[in-house]
Order: sequence, then C-alpha cells, then structure tokens
Amino acid sequence: MNSALPQRRILSPRRFNNLRGRQKTGFILGVVVLIALIIWLISWLDWRFAHVAENDAHIAGEVVTLASRVDGWLVARPVMDGDHVKKGQMLARIDDRDAKLRLAAVQGDLASANAQILYTQAQRQTADLTTQAELEQAQAQLTVAESTLSDAGHQLTLAQANFQRDDSLVKSGLTPRKTWDESHTAVLQRQDQLREAEAQLLSQRAALANARAQRGQLQVLDRQIDMQRQQVVTLTAQAQQITQEIADRTLRSPVDGVVDRTLADVGDYVQAGQWVMMVHDPKNVWVEANVKETELDHVAVGQGVDVTVDAYPGLVSHGHVIRVGNTATNQFALLPSPNPSGNFTKITQRVPVRIALDTVDGRIKPGLMVEVAIDVAH
Repeated sequence: MNSALPQRRILSPRRFNNLRGRQKTGFILGVVVLIALIIWLISWLDWRFAHVAENDAHIAGEVVTLASRVDGWLVARPVMDGDHVKKGQMLARIDDRDAKLRLAAVQGDLASANAQILYTQAQRQTADLTTQAELEQAQAQLTVAESTLSDAGHQLTLAQANFQRDDSLVKSGLTPRKTWDESHTAVLQRQDQLREAEAQLLSQRAALANARAQRGQLQVLDRQIDMQRQQVVTLTAQAQQITQEIADRTLRSPVDGVVDRTLADVGDYVQAGQWVMMVHDPKNVWVEANVKETELDHVAVGQGVDVTVDAYPGLVSHGHVIRVGNTATNQFALLPSPNPSGNFTKITQRVPVRIALDTVDGRIKPGLMVEVAIDVAH
C-alpha cells in the first residue's frame, strides 16, 4: 500500500539555496525591467508632450522648368538626367540659322541708315557754308546798293540846285543857253542814276531774301536727319529683339544644380512654351509638413525640428521652422466639396509648415517623404 503513494522529493540544502537564488534574481530582473519601462514611458510622454510629430511631410525644392520662348528644331542637348550643371552652362539649343539671317539683314539696313545720316549731315554742312557765304555776300551788296542810292540822291540834289541857278541866270541873260542845256542834261542824268540805284537796291534786297530762304534748307535737312535717326532707333530695336531671340534659343542653367528630367531629344520640334528639361539646386531644399490644426497653436517660427528621412532611416537632420501657413490645405483643393445635403462631417484640417534644414545632406532630394518632430517646448 505504501509503495503506491507518491513519494515527496526532498531537496538538498544546496539545491534549495540555488532555487531561491534564481527566484530572487528573476524577481530583481522583473523589477529592473518594470522600472526601465516606467522610465521609458515617462521619457516618451515627456518627449510626446514637448514635440509635435508628423509623418505627413516631404522634401521640397525649387525645381526650375526650362522652356523655349520660340519655335524650332532642337539641335543640341549635351546633358541628360542626373548630370550636375553649373550656372550659365548651356543645356539645350534650338536651331537659330533663320534668326541669324534676319539679324544680318537688319544690321545691313542699320549700317545703311547710319551711312545715310552721315551723308545728310555732310550735305547740311556744305549747305550751311554755301548759304552763309551767299547771305553775307547779299548783305554786302545790299549795303553797296544802299550807299549808291544815297550818293545818287545827293548828286541829283546838287544837279537840281545847279540847274535852278543856271535857269535864273539864263532868264536874266547873265549866262549862255549852253550852260542851261548842260545843267538840264546833268539833272536828267542824275535822275536816271537815281532810278538805276533804286532798281539795284530792290535787286539786292531780293537777293538777300533769296539767300535767307536758302538757309531754310538747313531745317529741311535737320528734319531728314531726325527721321533717319528715328529709323536707326527702330532698326536697332529690331536688331536687339532678334539678338534676344537668338539668345533665347540657347537654354542655360539658372543655378548650380542637377538635371532632374529631360523632356525633349535632339531632332524634336519644340514649340514656344514647351518644357525641355527640369533642374533644381540640391542645396536649396526644405521640408513641407502638414500639421493638424489642433496642434498648430503650439508651433511657432524658430522652433527646432528633427527630420528623419524614410529613404535613409539612419539619417537624422536638424532644422527650424521658418514659416507657418495662413491657409489650410483644403482651400487649395481643385474640387471643392459643397454640402448640398446638409450632412456635415467634421474633419481635422492641416496647415502647411515650412522647415529649413540647418545642413543639407547630398542624399536629400525633392519629393522624398520624411517624418518631423517639432520641439514646441522651446
């Protein structure tokens, strides 16, 4: 009977002490783990209340789209996707032969117009010297004519006085008739000389008026020069316009950056406004985060931000808030949601927040998704 009953196992003192030691060690480990969990929970809660975390964020940058301003065949494109380019480097060129021919024609017309101005100016200079000399000569001859007329008047007055004396003497019989005839003839001659001097004076006055009229050619030539100069201005503007068109046919990089994508190949016909390629400056990137409106009150410009890139889990960048948006993202929706039925579902909206990176890692590219933690405690 007694052999069928289970027998109680009696532990030796040594084994009993080992068991108690293991139980004590396990208890201590459990307490340590519990304390660690409590510390971690407190630390996490402290971090959570001190930060606004968002995973709805991405890297943004100024991606420049290069487009042609004119139509033409794409004859050169020395770069491809991923190439690093320098500011001012030629990225693509559109056929410019027709524009260069038009520029040569306009430049020829411009040279001809400038030559015509020089020719007209020479004409004016010659006309100025010639008409000035004629005017001075006419003025001198008019002075001579006026002097001749005055002298003829004096001579006539003298002849008339002599004739009157001789006429009185003849009537008194004190002088012969011959003397009277000579005095009368002298008066007639002086009258003829006076009329001739008067006619000469009128002729010289007409010559002076004609010389002055010839000086009026200078104004006509001045107006011609003004018209020709205006034509030069017009042709110069046309030449500058064509020169600008030729320059526009060469697309150059606006930044030191990277070619993101090429959208046209050599031989394609490019229309005005058509995209040819896209480039961006890898140093000019930032983070766009959409923060919930319920947490926006804690976010302010200048707060520090930790940025974790999804593509590189080990890469943590630091930055700071530089702008808090003034409008929620739903205001930019292409299709607004009116509410004709009257049913309303309140949805927490998001406001864009821009974050500047203190240092930009070369692996960070526009479009990559990131997670941000904004330190709202400071």
